[in-house]
Amino acid sequence: MSATTRGNETSTTIRRCSALALAAAVFAAPVTAAAAPADVPDIEWPPAGTTPPNHTPEEIQQIATRLQQHVERTFPEVVPNAVDPQTPQPGLLKDNLLLGTTSFHIPGGRTGVTFQYDAPGEWTAEPKLSCERDPEAWLCEGTLLPDGSVLVHKRRGGTAEDPFETASTMHFRLDGAVTIVSGYNYDPVIDDEQDPEPRPAVAVSFEQLDAFATDPALAFA
Repeated sequence: MSATTRGNETSTTIRRCSALALAAAVFAAPVTAAAAPADVPDIEWPPAGTTPPNHTPEEIQQIATRLQQHVERTFPEVVPNAVDPQTPQPGLLKDNLLLGTTSFHIPGGRTGVTFQYDAPGEWTAEPKLSCERDPEAWLCEGTLLPDGSVLVHKRRGGTAEDPFETASTMHFRLDGAVTIVSGYNYDPVIDDEQDPEPRPAVAVSFEQLDAFATDPALAFA
């Protein structure tokens, strides 16, 4: 599998609805949301006292290696039907944001899961605003977890107009970090092996996305 570079993506290129696109939608789109704000807990964000880290390049490399190795270990447990999962090291998109991908095969062909890791203070939009400023999300609902953090589920696409569907879980953590994990109903990796056709359903469930997003080890911290 070859990696390419497009725009500010420094790791494997992701088609159409990458986790990075969620960030772009939140910060660039007008407030014309399809999601109901009442469906998302209203919390202070970033949490009081959040301090963005100032990692050295060596520390960032260590973090990226740790994230890669943890996904490699846990992916077969969380997605047991995945065949031949491949997890390159996450790439640094900017100082406090890493993007990783795990590609794998299912009976319908190849697909993937993307992992976006925002360090504390990098993601500045509160959960409710993250829905209000994402007009492409036709589902956006959140849950206040027992520890006070917030889990948000989003769905985009999968319609007659846009058959390419993305399902994403966003975990707003108590330290101000955000982990976003997305699954697809298509092959999101652009290379010579890509199957351009959508499949009937996203390859992973919200339960599986939640397991990754809430894993304490899967955070840029």
